[in-house]
Amino acid sequence: MKTAERITRAVDLFWKLLTGVVMSAFALMLIIMMIQVVSRYTLGIAVPWTDEASRYLFMTEIFLGSVLALRYHEHIRITVITDLLSPRLRHIAAGVADIVCMLVLLMLIFGAWSMMDRTAGIMASTFNMSFSYIYLVQLLSALLMMGLFITDLYSRVVTARQLISTQCRSN
Repeated sequence: MKTAERITRAVDLFWKLLTGVVMSAFALMLIIMMIQVVSRYTLGIAVPWTDEASRYLFMTEIFLGSVLALRYHEHIRITVITDLLSPRLRHIAAGVADIVCMLVLLMLIFGAWSMMDRTAGIMASTFNMSFSYIYLVQLLSALLMMGLFITDLYSRVVTARQLISTQCRSN
């Protein structure tokens, strides 16, 4: 097996695992919320850890799910203005949008890192888990999205160069 095939398999496995983690977080959150509702309204007993656990799982699925949405280009996009542009200008606008998104992700990365440092010793109120893990999920998600944007931007630049060289040859 060639190195490129191994890398491709490893990357595919990573995306499958990430999808499994997001789906598991969602399923676990549903189960925990069902336990919370049944115990509170049927049994009249409040289970204190269910609220906090479902909140953490929800945040995990949001941040990691947004990485998957970005990978499969499933984020909501408003294209009213870009649809009016020529293909070349649309390509440029998409590149500028990628750069703006990367700047926002840089702010999220530094903010998550800072919050991980600040909350490292603070534990959740109902079970023994540091708050820094929540910010770790945000940091990892932002880093993964940054990698996707860099890859996308690189592809845009290569495509633009090919278009320019093709146009120069035809003129």
